[in-house]
Amino acid sequence: MASFSDTTGGGGAAGAASGRSVGVVVPQRMRFEAPLLLACGRSLAGYELAYETYGTLDAARSNAVLICHALNASHHVAGWYAGEPDNVGWWDNMVGPGKPLDTDRFFVVGVNNLGSCFGSTGPLRVNPATGAPWGADFPLVTVEDWVDAQARLADRLGIERWAAVMGGSLGGMQALDWAIRYPQRVGHALVIAAAPNLSAENIAFNEIARQAILTDPEFFDGNYYAHGVKPRRGLRVARMIGHITYLSDEQMEAKFGRQLREGLRFSFAPEFQIESYLRHQGEKFAEYFDANTYLRITKALDYFDPATRTGGNLAQALSDAVCRFLVVSFTTDWRFPPARSREIVKALVHERRDLAYAEIAAPHGHDAFLLDDPQYHAVVRAWFERIAETAQSGTGKTGTHHVFPEAGKTGTHQVFPQTPVLVGDVRENVVRPGFPRPGFSTESAQPHVQRADYATIGGWVPERARVLDLGCGDGALLAYLAAKRRATGYGIEIDDEGVLASVRNGTNVVQSDLERGLAGFEDAAFDVVILSQTLQAMRRIEAIVAEMLRVGREAIITFPNFGHWSHRLQILRGRMPVSSSLPYEWYDTPNIHLCTVADFDAFLAERGHRIVDRVVLAGGRPVAVLPNLTGELAIYRFRKA
Repeated sequence: MASFSDTTGGGGAAGAASGRSVGVVVPQRMRFEAPLLLACGRSLAGYELAYETYGTLDAARSNAVLICHALNASHHVAGWYAGEPDNVGWWDNMVGPGKPLDTDRFFVVGVNNLGSCFGSTGPLRVNPATGAPWGADFPLVTVEDWVDAQARLADRLGIERWAAVMGGSLGGMQALDWAIRYPQRVGHALVIAAAPNLSAENIAFNEIARQAILTDPEFFDGNYYAHGVKPRRGLRVARMIGHITYLSDEQMEAKFGRQLREGLRFSFAPEFQIESYLRHQGEKFAEYFDANTYLRITKALDYFDPATRTGGNLAQALSDAVCRFLVVSFTTDWRFPPARSREIVKALVHERRDLAYAEIAAPHGHDAFLLDDPQYHAVVRAWFERIAETAQSGTGKTGTHHVFPEAGKTGTHQVFPQTPVLVGDVRENVVRPGFPRPGFSTESAQPHVQRADYATIGGWVPERARVLDLGCGDGALLAYLAAKRRATGYGIEIDDEGVLASVRNGTNVVQSDLERGLAGFEDAAFDVVILSQTLQAMRRIEAIVAEMLRVGREAIITFPNFGHWSHRLQILRGRMPVSSSLPYEWYDTPNIHLCTVADFDAFLAERGHRIVDRVVLAGGRPVAVLPNLTGELAIYRFRKA
């Protein structure tokens, strides 16, 4: 489900000159004679799949990546065809030498789904039983059918396990289904701009589009081939309806607004630029796409809902998946909004699966997954770099990793090794909310110093604890706890830079605004919830503390002590304090709720929370005398009464 019209990347022959394209590619076909049993109950006795490959399969056959396409795309993912320099693959900006999915490192396979009109067996192809095109007799297919067929293609190519399966929109649904149906054959699933199922609104849009085709006088119940016609009017309307949903209101307003073509003519001809644009898209689509294919693919979208296999429980449906997930959504995508991706994330967290979730601020609507957003491409690039580095080091190719072992989940799992944190000279610091904490260089993603409160926190976190780190920055604390305490868990981070750094460091991270609460996490889901040097930047202190104690058995909070003598002295001099623990000027500080040790003691006491431990540091060392006056950094461990 995406617009593959004027939104694809690439650059034809010019791309090859810059080394940024795979260049000329040749489509291939694979014939299968063994019957394929379909979800509808029918079987395909024999069929073909069209596909393309880019890059080189390594000797171990461990670097293969499957690309699953969306509604009206195909196996032509990257490069261009000889003599057709403008026929550029629909994800050419993503796949190629030096691109986010680097074909110098990975062997990439793009496959065309059954029922399509771009080379694989579908309504346009000849039915061997009749000698005529399948047409309306071609069976309805599902995402599950496509995945089963793709698995057979992988067998023929000698690929036992995909390093990753990746797709956007309907392609993301296929990646999700791969992780469920063939868990041991997927190392990583990249689920981009997708959803666990279609909403009623989405099904409604698909039905309106189908009705436009079904009621076209030249549809002839799907047998229009025999009449030498095509239901172009229906296809045009279907495409116009769909195309509107792929764009955001912001993008349409910026691109077209209320611009007129040649002034008002008081007619039903296209007078506004947006009308002309939609008609152009509809005309173009009607020329190259097949109506029977459109009907079947939109039905496959409607049918997809893995939770139906488990009584509506998505988490249970994902319980067999053992791969690592990258889930990406876009803020202006109203067809598959971020809330739908967060449903997937919540289910994966429930099953304690390794994941990263990035919510990309992009103005382009659903089509954003096809475009060149820098943060989006940086996250995908970092993900594949980690896969390549892990495979190169050998850490992800052998052995068995038990995901969240205390839950008893097992399975072969390609893991990103946690980066150790080096101990060094430290000084307390407070960071802007959402920015990477001191402790890792986001430039190189390499550790250079351990922050002062890490040792104290590490001493309080139980062995193999489940940890939720709020405002995790670059994931340094989680990496430290994994190395020191064998802890597992997730970080929550709002800032793009911090999310990207966490992905580069191999930390489980969920991009989210803490001010919205922790609705994606269940009660008592974690042993420890940590808010380290972020409290003072929060607006709703009471709400976040309550949420921490809801999802965790105990909470750890650290903050700079505003009651330190140096701060008091500066205030007596008539100036707002600036120090190593409060390094910002009054006009650029992110700190909106500064407090003292005494303030926080009272805050917890008034709400009946029990302090389990409290350490106040100065110069990196605990202070016992007058901590409210001499302490620079306060570290609290507390529980509900």
